[in-house]
Amino acid sequence: MLFQTIEFLQVIADIIGAILIFLKPVVTPIGVWMTNWITTTIDFLQQNLSSDLTIFIVICVILVVSGIIINIIWPGDIKGTIFSKGKIEDLEDKIDKEEEDIVDSVRRCKDCGNPIGDADVCPLCGARN
Repeated sequence: MLFQTIEFLQVIADIIGAILIFLKPVVTPIGVWMTNWITTTIDFLQQNLSSDLTIFIVICVILVVSGIIINIIWPGDIKGTIFSKGKIEDLEDKIDKEEEDIVDSVRRCKDCGNPIGDADVCPLCGARN
């Protein structure tokens, strides 16, 4: 009901609905295929192995450990730690370079220490510099 009372939300709901209807021929076969292979795999494991959860726990541990290893090797936005050591050292060298501190380059009043920039008179105390 909320989507029908506010016109803006109705427009957004219509756009999202149109996108989902447009993608339905692509998404539906993928979902059916995923459901079929998972069902087939689970049926195979239950028929050929015992019905206890040991094999599922082993599969889960393998997936978790492989995920941890993959995240260590390729940590996302950061360059990989194993395959690109040279690139990481180059990035660290760029970070280590001393940058000019902008706070030290700003002119300050001799009397009160207020930043004055290019002015000759301090706006705070009125002293000439």
